[in-house]
Amino acid sequence: MDPLNTSKKKKALPKFENFIEAFKDNGSAQPKSPSEAFDFESFLKGQEARVRTQERQRFDQVHHEEQVIFSRQNQETKLEIETLQIEIKKLAKEVGGVMVEAEKTAFQAVVNPGDYHKNLFKRLLSLLQLARKKISEGKNCLMLFNHRQQSRSAYWTGVKKGGTSFMLSSDRTVATQAG
Repeated sequence: MDPLNTSKKKKALPKFENFIEAFKDNGSAQPKSPSEAFDFESFLKGQEARVRTQERQRFDQVHHEEQVIFSRQNQETKLEIETLQIEIKKLAKEVGGVMVEAEKTAFQAVVNPGDYHKNLFKRLLSLLQLARKKISEGKNCLMLFNHRQQSRSAYWTGVKKGGTSFMLSSDRTVATQAG
């Protein structure tokens, strides 16, 4: 083979004018050997499966963490509510006791009345008036809350008894519409 004699070798002209088509044709036409052939599709499918598995594991882990946090928050909220209910019961008993003591104080005879006694009774009166105001506001809020709870329970009792015919009744539509 003479490198100077290139006239015997004819260069193959490209079959395609487009570079991409020529590249595709060149790559698919010449597999080297069965052991060296690379199956790109199976490689991609394997990579996709691995990535999906990792994503699913991460999703499951995050979901589990969210459930643990949400469960802990629910338990803490439930515990706080129970503690508040106990405190309210204690305060209700103490308020009754304060009222009894206030009555005793009001009916006691004062020996050697002076500015001290006058200031004591003025402060006691203002504290009791403030307490009465706050208690009446709280009573109104509690009455409203209890009324709403009764209304809700009455509605859902009707739904349980009547089913969707009660829920979708034209008479109930106006009552349950927002606005």
